[in-house]
Amino acid sequence: MPNILEQFFDEASSRFTNESEGLKNIPIIDYPEHKGFDPTQFEGSNDLILPEKDYWAKEGVFRKIAGDGYRYPLDKDERSLLDGALREVGLDAYAFYKSRRYKNTLPFPGKWGIFYLEHGIARVRELIEETYPGYGGAQKLAYEFLREHERFHLKFDLYALSVEATLGRALYEPLNRSFRHHKIYQVEEALANRDAWDWSRQERIGLKEFAYDFMKLQPGAYARFDEKRSDLASELAANLLDLNLSSTARRTDQALWIGNVPDKLLRRSLCPEYFVSLSSLTSWLSPAWKMPEVRDIKETQTFSNLLTSKYSTLNDRWQETKKKLIQNAALPGLDFKRWEKSTGYWSVRINSNFRAHLRPLSDSNGAWEAQEFGTHKSMGHG
Repeated sequence: MPNILEQFFDEASSRFTNESEGLKNIPIIDYPEHKGFDPTQFEGSNDLILPEKDYWAKEGVFRKIAGDGYRYPLDKDERSLLDGALREVGLDAYAFYKSRRYKNTLPFPGKWGIFYLEHGIARVRELIEETYPGYGGAQKLAYEFLREHERFHLKFDLYALSVEATLGRALYEPLNRSFRHHKIYQVEEALANRDAWDWSRQERIGLKEFAYDFMKLQPGAYARFDEKRSDLASELAANLLDLNLSSTARRTDQALWIGNVPDKLLRRSLCPEYFVSLSSLTSWLSPAWKMPEVRDIKETQTFSNLLTSKYSTLNDRWQETKKKLIQNAALPGLDFKRWEKSTGYWSVRINSNFRAHLRPLSDSNGAWEAQEFGTHKSMGHG
């Protein structure tokens, strides 16, 4: 029997149809084409899916057998793929929300709710532990962190549904279709990351620095989470209600209601949650997203000259950054991410005011060349 949340979906959905004019007149978006991560492409028939309660029961059994040191096994290639996917397509490559509207579609027909890739939970846990050595309970923290992001998608879905039922026309589906080839620029992702960041900033959680750096590694709208929340909500409202897809679009009259849902619809037990144990990570994440290795870094003469003259006081800081890149380039605090796709440049944070640009050398696996050094502003980072 449907619970109160499912009843709300079913009742509200009956008041409008997706066969509307809005689906026939999808506007052109002024963003670069970028498909991002699209779980509707995957059948998932070879993957094991467990309800959230069953997953934690399984984890408890494993820990009893292997002890508290039990860790989900990730190999080097899987880490590189997960780290690269975060930078290329955002957090939804680790976990995703599927609306009840699409219950009978891929992936996992017949199911809806929040789906956590077991690899994704494991990688977030590892990065938390590497950022805060000795921090306890990282597995549950990783889960709650991803959950906060995905729960915003549920809240926005419910807001959209209530407006659609009132107006008697589809809004959510036209908006999603509009961003089908521009997924990383959908401002909904900024607000989802904002909810996860706000959760992490609580004193009892203590993940503020990790969460900020982790969010800033992500592309497009995902990294806009620290903009003024009312502006982000106003933009998303205009996207939905007016199908005005400009980043300057605003519906301030609706900003307060975006993500503001009655508590009785958000009880933890109402929205289904599943953990997905993948038969193969590359069946879900493109190998092209894999993060390149950093084994050695050489400096151009121009770069070296800057560090022995104009920026000599930062030479030790650069040497420390270079060492960290070689040890573990995926650490969120390094903010190491692709900067210029056409030239292959990547960018790394030196301190709060300086960055360096590097590029991989094509003739050597894992060899890089540091070419540019300067302030965030002079390097084009704002």
